[in-house]
Amino acid sequence: MITLFFITILQGFTQGISIVLLIPLLGMLDPSAGKENSWTNFLRKFLETFGVNLNITVVIIFFILCLLFVALLNYSQTVLQTTYQQGFSYEMRKKLFKKIIMSDWTFLNGKSKHNHIQILTTEIPKMTTYYYYYLGLSSKVLFIVAHIIVALSISVQFTLYITFIGVTLLFILRRYLLNAKKYGSINVLAYRNMLKRIDDFWTTVKLAKVHNSESFFYQKFAESNTQMLHYQNKQSKNSATPVFIFTCSGIIALVLIIYIAYEHVHLPFQSLFILILLFARIFPQFIGINGDVNMVYSLSSSAKLVLDLDGEMEEKEFSSKNTPLFIDFKQKIELSHISFGYHKGHNLFSDFNVSIKANQITGIVGRSGCGKTTFIDILSGLQRPLSGELLIDGQKITEDIMPAWRSIIGYLPQDSFFLDGTIRDNLIMDSKKNISDQFIWDTLKSVNAYDLVKSEKKGLDTEIINYQYHFSGGERQRLALARTLLRCPKLLLLDEATSALDTNNELIIMDCLSRLKYDVTIVFVTHHQGLSSYFDQIINL
Repeated sequence: MITLFFITILQGFTQGISIVLLIPLLGMLDPSAGKENSWTNFLRKFLETFGVNLNITVVIIFFILCLLFVALLNYSQTVLQTTYQQGFSYEMRKKLFKKIIMSDWTFLNGKSKHNHIQILTTEIPKMTTYYYYYLGLSSKVLFIVAHIIVALSISVQFTLYITFIGVTLLFILRRYLLNAKKYGSINVLAYRNMLKRIDDFWTTVKLAKVHNSESFFYQKFAESNTQMLHYQNKQSKNSATPVFIFTCSGIIALVLIIYIAYEHVHLPFQSLFILILLFARIFPQFIGINGDVNMVYSLSSSAKLVLDLDGEMEEKEFSSKNTPLFIDFKQKIELSHISFGYHKGHNLFSDFNVSIKANQITGIVGRSGCGKTTFIDILSGLQRPLSGELLIDGQKITEDIMPAWRSIIGYLPQDSFFLDGTIRDNLIMDSKKNISDQFIWDTLKSVNAYDLVKSEKKGLDTEIINYQYHFSGGERQRLALARTLLRCPKLLLLDEATSALDTNNELIIMDCLSRLKYDVTIVFVTHHQGLSSYFDQIINL
């Protein structure tokens, strides 16, 4: 940033000097007109101190060197600005995504995924552009100052006249800046709405096709798309109007300068020419300043969105060097004097105590809404109780050792999921160990999924896209169970893991769990009373 700042200053003064060099050059082309020019006399005396005579060859060489130096500065500025922009976006995306994935479950559960996707993919680049225009704004101000200093040496009167017109127009056109902020904010919301419409279709794509409701989703998308187009056009017009007014005002001001300078002030031809050239360089910078401020206001909502998200999340590391790598769970899990509720005054658990023995299947049953899922959320540390303790073999699970506790937990929800990729990648995606193919095949056999994967032409290398249409519900659950077991957990949490399966697939899963319980402690949430015979212990909530 500091380097860019100095390059900008140097760029402005070098361009000003290159323009001033035209004065002696024009004076030599017309000696009678340039004889008394102060800039020519100054340059002649300056060169004589080095024993160099002023002539057209020397002036042209200096002029060319200045232009080449300006070109080098322009190149350096472009490369540095691009590097800064891309680097800033990279670091901000990395920082924010790490903060998101390291945030507590209670925080993430109350946030919109569309908002996070939009910020990471669209708003961060806009924020980078926001700071780019801020930098551009300072560059233009420095550029104008450098040129004004040069212009003052030619004509104080006309330089102040140019500056006054530019500043006055900036003040008069300030209302367009407020509109830019409003339209920028509306466009952010419109884009998020359109993003949601696209996701809504893919979430319910099968239902949409069966119900022949494509027109409904198209209409919702079209409404969002039309709204975004409408305000984007308004935003473009709001940005273009001040440029038009500035340009027209600049033309009128330039004509007046030429007329007054020629008819009344009788400015020498080369000075008049340079003044016109300086005006042509200075006045567009005022237009540029107005445009940059317009963009800054327009993108301020995007920048605020990113900064707000960054501010509401804590910086956390993936693991601590002082955290135990492993908790040796062998005897029992205890929930001691647990109180918890989502709403004040309405507790799901009040002074709740329970003990779960190791190497058994414990069934968690009860009516809907009684806290079955919350029970395993507390076990896994996703939800923090208002009071009470979670104890493993008598050891209290604190925040410091929670990562170690979670490292020996396997979790299987009702709705299994897979990412686009190979079957192998999906099975080992969250395992922190090096897993051999043989171990994968053995695990698949244990959950009765060996033949399922073997029947695929590429076996473990089979690519999965739109997993919900690649496998049946029972097949997905067996593969998901295999993935969970490949973590080598000591505690297996299942939340209605068989509720969507037919009787045959449910029995396959339960038989598999019955064999596994001698190595893994299993906590099984269900509303299905017919599974009671598989449970060694039942906790009725």
